Amino acid sequence: MLIDDKKFYKTCFDSLLEGICITDNKGKIVLNNSPLEEIFGYVKGELLHQNINVLIPPKFRKQHQNHFKTYFKTPKKQKKGLGREFLGLHKNGNIIPLEISLNTIEFNENVYAKALISDISWRKKDELKIKNENITLEKEVEKQTKELNQVITKLKNEIQEKILAKNKAKIAFQKEKELNLLQTKFLSLVSHEFKTPLGGILTSISLIEKYNESIINGNIQNHAYKIKKLVFQLNSVLDDFLILEKTETKEIKYKLIKFNLSKFINEVIENTSSVLKKGQLIKLTPCDSDVDVIQDKKIVDIIIRNILYNSIKYSPENSIIKISVTNNSYLKIMVQDNGIGIPEKDQKHIFERFFRAKNALHYQGTGIGLNIVKHHVEELKGFITFNSKEKIGSTFTIKLPLKMKL
Repeated sequence: MLIDDKKFYKTCFDSLLEGICITDNKGKIVLNNSPLEEIFGYVKGELLHQNINVLIPPKFRKQHQNHFKTYFKTPKKQKKGLGREFLGLHKNGNIIPLEISLNTIEFNENVYAKALISDISWRKKDELKIKNENITLEKEVEKQTKELNQVITKLKNEIQEKILAKNKAKIAFQKEKELNLLQTKFLSLVSHEFKTPLGGILTSISLIEKYNESIINGNIQNHAYKIKKLVFQLNSVLDDFLILEKTETKEIKYKLIKFNLSKFINEVIENTSSVLKKGQLIKLTPCDSDVDVIQDKKIVDIIIRNILYNSIKYSPENSIIKISVTNNSYLKIMVQDNGIGIPEKDQKHIFERFFRAKNALHYQGTGIGLNIVKHHVEELKGFITFNSKEKIGSTFTIKLPLKMKL
């Protein structure tokens, strides 16, 4: 019968995952299985009849012997997983972490100690890894906490500074308004003072060009052209400042007149010749030639001129600027260029006074042109929109009533 087969029991004994060590009350190993030999590095049968101390590191043997004697006096079950860990001695001299459970066996009036032993090296490695990770995590938490406290302190200081700045801003607000008005008046005064000498310069340049016709000196002609171009640019800036002063003080009174739209647009385009870059071309898609408009002609000129001059200024040489004019229920003017465009994050500020987009800072300008345009368009019961993409170009659309009534 299988129940009497010692080989079967031996096979079961050796197939266990845990090492089994059975000793007498003197500590002599009387029986062990193969897993125990594998744990401690011994060959089959090598541990039999040896003292259990061979598996204990020398420095722990005396302590172990005392525990061994005490256990045989008052034996009791000791299960694994309840802190029953100890260090064993491998045959090669290495110290290995182990886990043990103890029990006693009585056979033929003799008492034996039975130990189930497991190698927990892998678990100890994992525990050490987790411990090191926890130490690293604690250090990181400590670092982050310190940084967070620094940020909180900084935020508190910033909040206090903002509160103080806000209070100062309230106090300075009225003074700032007064200063803005004084600044505008000063710019207007300076603009008036510059207008007269600029007019004289322009007259002198015209005379130089006239006298140059008989000599035909290319250098004189080129320099005269550059001077005229710069004078026109400066005049344009001064006009903007003068209009700004009138807008600020609400002194502008709109004067409605009847004029031919087609002729007016052509005149505006002709006046750009002095500021066009080399190779630039303005392509016009006109409206019907017999369309008349009732609007403030001078202000409409300022509106279109500002938009058109911006397209010229921010577009490269040899580029085309398109203007289309349509007349339905509204006068609709579209100006399209292939210039530097407006960065997306700057577009919400583009109509603010003195604002200039980051990619336009190295171009000549004051940052008030579009602010003036928007103000006048709205005063004339119209509206202005734009689409723009950086490095691609911009399209500005202006809509105004064909026949304005104030």
